[in-house]
Amino acid sequence: MYALRMINNGYADHAGSRSDFVVVGHPEYNAGKVRSDYGYKEEWDTRGIPSMPPRSLPGDKIRRMGTTKYLRLLAEPAQKPKYKERVLAKSRSDTQIGRSMSSTTSNDGGGFAGFLKEIDSCDKLPSVAPNRLTAGYANHIRHQPVMKHYNGIQEDLADLKTRLRLAPEATKADLLMGDSWRYYALHLKQAKKNDLALRTTKLKATKTMERAMRGPE
Repeated sequence: MYALRMINNGYADHAGSRSDFVVVGHPEYNAGKVRSDYGYKEEWDTRGIPSMPPRSLPGDKIRRMGTTKYLRLLAEPAQKPKYKERVLAKSRSDTQIGRSMSSTTSNDGGGFAGFLKEIDSCDKLPSVAPNRLTAGYANHIRHQPVMKHYNGIQEDLADLKTRLRLAPEATKADLLMGDSWRYYALHLKQAKKNDLALRTTKLKATKTMERAMRGPE
């Protein structure tokens, strides 16, 4: 504040009658740097602005739960189910999602048997991830959580295909135990749909390029 007095003394013309009283009423502006460095006189009110005690979400939670219970929860955190388990639980509880998943698998070859036939017939599994541009300078989408999620599903499907070849009975029992095969069947169908759309787009682009290269007939 004392620097303002050295730069421009125009504030003093209005003597604090405007909203700039926050400047001209400050002790540093009035007393200067030398006198302000040794503290303000008793005539200046140095008390803080009255306000409510500070609050925060952790503080409110500690006051509600108590310190002992809060520290126990921090020391022994609850184990949350994995993402796949949460999706399967939601599909079983939500009738709309369950209906869509059942129609997805039953209409494509007869439920569990059809899913096994589909995954066994694929020499190379189609890409589960949506058709997005992941290359290019300053394009970091491949490192984003959504792409890591689809890469994880792709690895799970490849691992499942290998397990079905090496230990078919144990793998089938594992898939049927938690009904997790529906989760993979849904993503496998979506992968085939994405692959078909990509091949259709490439075919149209190829025909357009050939016509452009031939020129007018």
